[in-house]
Amino acid sequence: MNELRRKNRIFRALTAPFRGGFYSKLLLIIGVLIAAPIIVSAFYPTDFRYWVSFAVPAVLLIAAGVLVSVCGKKKRAAATTEWTAPLTRGAGPVMFAWAVAIAAGAVPFVIGGQMSVVHALFESVSGWSTTGLTVSDVESMPHIFLLHRAFMQYCGGLGFVIFIGILIEGRQLANLYNTEGHPDSMMPNVRRASLIIMRIYLASLVLGSAVYRLLGMPLFDAICHTMSALSTAGFSPRAASIGAYNSLAIELFTIVLMLAGASNFAVLLLLVKGKFKRTWRVTEVRVMFAVCALFIPLTALSVCFHGGKPFFAAVREAAFGVVSIFTTTGYATTDYAMWSAFALGLVMLLMILGGSTGSTAGGIKLLRAYVVIRVTKENIRKRLSPTHEVRIMRFTRPQGTAKIDAQLITDTMEFVTAYMGILVAGTLALILTSGASLDDALFEFTSALGTIGISNGLTAAANPASLVLLMFGMLLGRLEIFIVFIGIAGGLKGIRRALPKILRGKPGM
Repeated sequence: MNELRRKNRIFRALTAPFRGGFYSKLLLIIGVLIAAPIIVSAFYPTDFRYWVSFAVPAVLLIAAGVLVSVCGKKKRAAATTEWTAPLTRGAGPVMFAWAVAIAAGAVPFVIGGQMSVVHALFESVSGWSTTGLTVSDVESMPHIFLLHRAFMQYCGGLGFVIFIGILIEGRQLANLYNTEGHPDSMMPNVRRASLIIMRIYLASLVLGSAVYRLLGMPLFDAICHTMSALSTAGFSPRAASIGAYNSLAIELFTIVLMLAGASNFAVLLLLVKGKFKRTWRVTEVRVMFAVCALFIPLTALSVCFHGGKPFFAAVREAAFGVVSIFTTTGYATTDYAMWSAFALGLVMLLMILGGSTGSTAGGIKLLRAYVVIRVTKENIRKRLSPTHEVRIMRFTRPQGTAKIDAQLITDTMEFVTAYMGILVAGTLALILTSGASLDDALFEFTSALGTIGISNGLTAAANPASLVLLMFGMLLGRLEIFIVFIGIAGGLKGIRRALPKILRGKPGM
């Protein structure tokens, strides 16, 4: 008994910093995540010389987290109450988390001499946002940095609130959980939901890596590709992506992982529990398969007739490409730029569409697209009906049936309008900063905003101004637009309030 108490005291002492407030935990967690790629140097000794590149930001973040934990104990009770407030206050902590992670993720590239500051920030934003656009030469990059890229995407797909939710409890977590893009809670207890999501994610990583290895993929590549597929991200340790292996089995398994990554976490929980009939009733699951059933044959026919490829090869190429693009993963087995104009038009629609709500995918999301179509169809029906009868529209979530009410319609239309407006504005701005054609700029910014990651070559040749614009687009896509603007507005408001006090406190003022 005494031995158990002694071990418990040791455990509590070691984990004491992690029992601090939100910001202290956040700094500690990001510090640990940044240090994780150092593990790869045990298997690739030549990469050990880069350990300092990861140790420096990791140690600084952990030290800052401990300091914040110690200094913030007295104010913690008052500080946590603000997170129970609506979205406007939840956006601040989430934006802080992403800003710290992006800056920390870029530091190893710079210290290790892999990239310039702007390019490193771009790679970090692309990684954490699960986009997959890259400015790096992966064929010559050390393994430790390749793992760092994949690991950023893997953790970015989960989101930082999931990590925080494992360590702390309280009502404040629910608001942050929704703010970061998990509106479809699996259960009332956010901590329990976070633990379940983490377990599913970790189990999927182990299983996916093992299957890839059995299919003939090298172990390191298997781990990196599983991380990126589950997070619908697209970073690959190979320049030719999945196409480098020329394996039908690998492509089919990658399709399964990408569909899983683009599914709502609550849907994955239903699958884990074996509730297949209930899973099939979920509206977004049906829409996902409807998209595949519609777009794969159309794309295959275009690749076959316009590209001159045999029918089976065209179907294989189209199936992988369609799933990769609409799940916003961005893996490739071919050069999509070589597809016909018709096929590229379908690609653009898929990039805008995106995956399921509450998943790691980007885009408008399947549920919003479904709501727009249902509302449009109902409005047309009412205009043609002499009685103008009103029908109650419904959809099925993992938790059960729900109404498409006025609030959902308003929220959906607001988001779709904002998304399309930003898409147009971003495309025009990219033309202005890069001098690219309308087609190229539209394709590249759609890829960034939808967090897809496929490129027509514009990113690789982009100047710093264009890269910053694409970074902003990726961040907007991952955090679903309004969170970013609310966070920025809240930060500016805080600065305006604090500045007069700072100025009045200066000597001689």
